[in-house]
Amino acid sequence: MNKFTEREESKSLHLPWHAWVLGGVFLLYSLAASYDYIMSLYQGEVYYRASGMTDSQIAYFLTVPFWAVIGWTLSVWGGLLGSVALLFRHRSAVNLFLSSLIGGLIYILYVLVLSAGREAMGALWLMPLILAAITMAMLFYCRHLKNIKLLR
Repeated sequence: MNKFTEREESKSLHLPWHAWVLGGVFLLYSLAASYDYIMSLYQGEVYYRASGMTDSQIAYFLTVPFWAVIGWTLSVWGGLLGSVALLFRHRSAVNLFLSSLIGGLIYILYVLVLSAGREAMGALWLMPLILAAITMAMLFYCRHLKNIKLLR
């Protein structure tokens, strides 16, 4: 098959219902995560207090090193753009979810391995691991869709 034929075939295939559900749910989560990201960076302590954080939690999150914030940034925005790319059937969803996963793992390295993040996060300490697993599943799912030519 030539590129023109593959492109025409790809246009005729529709995104399956489960891709819409997964992409939509991940998009909703990512919108909430991006709101949290923006508010955390622009309002900092005020936002953390309004969220009900304790003084020790606030102190912890205000001192996260720059490299861990870069990981968090990749995780949040890669996930948001990856879910949008999936819904638009664009093959860049694979690389965007990969960048989100890498960013999440960088953040996990700091929060759960190199610092007292587990204590600071309280009952939510497991969330970064759960989100990394979901992001990895989305990465493999999008790679599968790309391999069967559903993502252009």
